[in-house]
Amino acid sequence: MPRACSNGRTGGRTATLAGAGLAVGAGIRAWRGRQHRDTLRGFLEWNGPSDPSVDVGVAGIALPIRYWRTDCFMGVFPADYGAVRDLLPSSRLYPVRLLGARAAVAVVAYNYLETGVGPYGELAVSPLCTLGRNAPPLLPLLLGRWHGFGGFVAHLPVTSRVAREAGRRIWGYPKFVADMAFELLPEYQQVTLTETGREILRLRVRRAGWVGLERAPLSTFTVHDTRLIRTTVAMRGYVATAVGASCGELTLGEHPVGRELTSLGLAANPVVTKTYLTHSAILPIGEDMGPAERPYTGYAGEEREFGSHTIRYDDGVVRVVSQAEEATTAAAAEDG
Repeated sequence: MPRACSNGRTGGRTATLAGAGLAVGAGIRAWRGRQHRDTLRGFLEWNGPSDPSVDVGVAGIALPIRYWRTDCFMGVFPADYGAVRDLLPSSRLYPVRLLGARAAVAVVAYNYLETGVGPYGELAVSPLCTLGRNAPPLLPLLLGRWHGFGGFVAHLPVTSRVAREAGRRIWGYPKFVADMAFELLPEYQQVTLTETGREILRLRVRRAGWVGLERAPLSTFTVHDTRLIRTTVAMRGYVATAVGASCGELTLGEHPVGRELTSLGLAANPVVTKTYLTHSAILPIGEDMGPAERPYTGYAGEEREFGSHTIRYDDGVVRVVSQAEEATTAAAAEDG
């Protein structure tokens, strides 16, 4: 079973009970992964729809996009159920419930090192949800699979304009160009997300937990041209899963996106965290699930070719992947 982080404090009844259940579920998934290691062979061999050159306005890219090597870490945080439900663009999407009338929101940091569109950083804020019907509390998280289980992508800042344009034009991902400072240390991983000097959030995840193979695909929900889009991302990786409030920390800033997340009642500490030792993925074209009841474009941000993307490995050891460029024009915030 996944190990619990501990610093001598308790995280409350909801987090404790939820974490215990998640530990059982993650242990089951790790066991299943060991039974299917041979499925890793040929993972990157894609037999679905593909296009060698898709014009996204600022570049041509090949679909699907392949992600060969990524540093990835995440936490699932409790939030206000009503606020999360009101954020979702369709009544067919139901928030995944934790105990105590709380909803589950995933905050995921991706430090893409080798991909089909070059290196860049990305951070996803995704209320977890199910399509078509409500699920019992915790079960989608426990099992890792559930009918219609996925995440509605509320915000998806990136450090590259190519990544921004591709995401918005093809999938409707609410991307904007931001600055990301990663810290990859033996004790923890952290990312600080800012835009033009204003802090949006800081996510820190301790390196802890039970290691297992994760092979379930990741489903995301977005709105593109008034249509609800589900995208199923193939993923493989060895991941350390840990439970407990002391396994991570989320700090929200005064940037408009940070204030919006504060209004969701996001907790500062997670119920579960994941640190990926390996992470590979394939991003294909999405599937039209019918009309969305409400439009959603998210925060637009400013027009920049690159945001700052740095990785600190140790004191004085910092890799600069991209440097921030000044904005040419400012786009208005769209709260969707």
